[in-house]
Amino acid sequence: MLPFAMWWVRHNEKIALRMGRKLSDEELIWAEQIGIAHPEKVRILNVARIPKPVPNLIEKIVNLIGFKTVTPAGMCMRYGIYIKEKYAKEKSLLAHELVHTQQFERLGGLWHFLKIYLKETMILGYANSPLEIEANDTAETILA
Repeated sequence: MLPFAMWWVRHNEKIALRMGRKLSDEELIWAEQIGIAHPEKVRILNVARIPKPVPNLIEKIVNLIGFKTVTPAGMCMRYGIYIKEKYAKEKSLLAHELVHTQQFERLGGLWHFLKIYLKETMILGYANSPLEIEANDTAETILA
């Protein structure tokens, strides 16, 4: 699963980096407060729909056997951040995703972050993942 996840993140990061916008002055301040080493690399791409890691058919099968999938409002692909258009003005969402960018850097890059993140979310669940809790808490703190 990890090799596919790495390919998927790299693929979607490239799209966001090519088509996304740079951080605004206010967002650069947040990135600095969060501790992102390279905020100049970050690009935000507003989209109608966040890319899915699995085809629709597989998602339907997974839902049928009891695993519910959720369509996120935003998703961090290292330096490429996808935000659903209807949530584009949600400061807390972007701040949360920026924390994930910092986590990618701090944890040693794509492989290390995904290894930890996938394990946490699969075992503890999304809401109980320490990386998600950190992203929520940090975003709340910098926007306070």
